[in-house]
Amino acid sequence: MLTAKKLVKVYNTVPAVRNVSITLEPGQIMALVGASGSGKSTLLNLLAGLTDADTGEVRLNDERVLGPSEVLVPGHKDIRLVHQEYQLMPNVSVRENIAYALRFFEKSYRDFRVNELLKLCRLTDVQDRIPRQVSGGEKQRTAIARAIADKPAVLLLDEPFSHLDLPNRLIVRDLLFDLVRHEQTSCLFVTHDATDALSIADTLGILRDGKLIQLGTPVAVYHQPVTAYAARMTGLVNILKAKYLSLLDLPESDNPESLICLRPEQLKLDDTGMPVTVRAVYFKGSHYELDVAVSRYVSLRLLTSRTDIQVDQVVHIRLRDNELWRLKG
Repeated sequence: MLTAKKLVKVYNTVPAVRNVSITLEPGQIMALVGASGSGKSTLLNLLAGLTDADTGEVRLNDERVLGPSEVLVPGHKDIRLVHQEYQLMPNVSVRENIAYALRFFEKSYRDFRVNELLKLCRLTDVQDRIPRQVSGGEKQRTAIARAIADKPAVLLLDEPFSHLDLPNRLIVRDLLFDLVRHEQTSCLFVTHDATDALSIADTLGILRDGKLIQLGTPVAVYHQPVTAYAARMTGLVNILKAKYLSLLDLPESDNPESLICLRPEQLKLDDTGMPVTVRAVYFKGSHYELDVAVSRYVSLRLLTSRTDIQVDQVVHIRLRDNELWRLKG
């Protein structure tokens, strides 16, 4: 089990990580979502023992993870960090990149383990190519295979989906599932896009300005975000002031300036609902996303499977239920 307790890291008076505490259980996937500059990479380096914390500590199975100022070679033998740049050796093959992590093992085991990883990471067909001859997704999977070659307890990933097209994103997403199931490796990754995080993480956290502002299951964080920032970081959302609820035939709250969170799927087209004007129609493959004007000051997004909606058309909308989520800020 990996635990971090009240980690703080400051660079030139600017706090990069502020009082962050997390617990990663064995065999779990945790995702931390945050905008650029929110402290994601710094936190990973602290967890991996590659950066010294100003205060706080990291422990793996109750053993403190030492920082670089306390050891000759930075890092922990049971924690692996895969950087955004992959850091592969450029002039040797995919197979040799993976095998290098096992250079101190017997050749028979090394060959067996490399073959196992090539199959698990869908790299068998490109094993003899050098990194510049393979795709970004194949580079990413090579870096992951090399990181888990000697079966570490924890795998840390920095923006594992950021450079990948959709097919490769899906492959890497499925690979993380397989790693947890077959390798019993705990995985923590950071990202600025919650799309993949929502689908595969057991626990989801929201980072802002170095502070962990929310941590819970993906379902809880998505449906019950604590702030407008957390709501926006986890997907498409409508945020409006409570004083505009009357436009949707809903009672206003005691605080008309408080913020209300409505996910697009909470709204539906209904001939008995409120009239709105369609401002834009976006085709999303399996559905359409509508941007509708409720009033001069309020517009909303909703989803529909109807194919007959046109811009400037007047349609009627209604809440699927009256459950509203009120934000703290």
